[in-house]
Amino acid sequence: MMGQIRKPIEEILSYLDGKKKIVIMGCGGCATIFHTGGIKQVKEMGEILRKEGKEVVEIGLPFAVFCCYLPMSSMMIERHIEDFKNCDAVLMMSCGDGLQTVRRYLESKNIFKPIYPSNNALGFFGEGPKEFIEKCLGCGECELGKTAGICPLTQCAKGLLNGPCGGTRENGKCEVDPEKDCAWYLIYKRLQETGEIEKIKRINEPHKWSKATRPRKLEVEPIDLHEKLKETKKVIESLGIK
Repeated sequence: MMGQIRKPIEEILSYLDGKKKIVIMGCGGCATIFHTGGIKQVKEMGEILRKEGKEVVEIGLPFAVFCCYLPMSSMMIERHIEDFKNCDAVLMMSCGDGLQTVRRYLESKNIFKPIYPSNNALGFFGEGPKEFIEKCLGCGECELGKTAGICPLTQCAKGLLNGPCGGTRENGKCEVDPEKDCAWYLIYKRLQETGEIEKIKRINEPHKWSKATRPRKLEVEPIDLHEKLKETKKVIESLGIK
């Protein structure tokens, strides 16, 4: 998931200075999980902006409806298309991906409005439900097959593909952060546990950063959204959730 935190309200208000009619759009994906753009947070932001004298339209997306996936988010946009046409600015309570996806969709409808972020995206995070840890750079050349399923590009303070470095502490902690486990100490331990300890001797080639050249683009066969939602409904029902 895309980890994120909300920007200071002072920064958000500075974006909206001089703008009266504001459309706030949240996200039912990562922003809901990180409490930066769920339905509750959209309503709270609406209350803040009204106290500042703004006229506000709130668009809260239900859980699992992602801003960045147009087959879902475009349906919500179309419900409020007149609000987008008539507003002075759009405030996106999502990551930058969601913001730019919505921006491009509005532009395809010849709607050109100032659009501002309420959040700062931090990268790919996993685990939960309370504590989340950055685990992936989205670098385009995954090294996990060489490093026992632990990414040294994110877990090692120096991003070393061959380690450990000479500064690793005797207790297996990192020299940069003594509270943090050395990534290569963790890799070594996991290789022991999986019976592949001989792999620690292998010298890994330099990382191919060329695959991280941005912006990247993917083309895939579109899924049948209705069929996938039916599958989701079946799984939800099988879990006893109604």
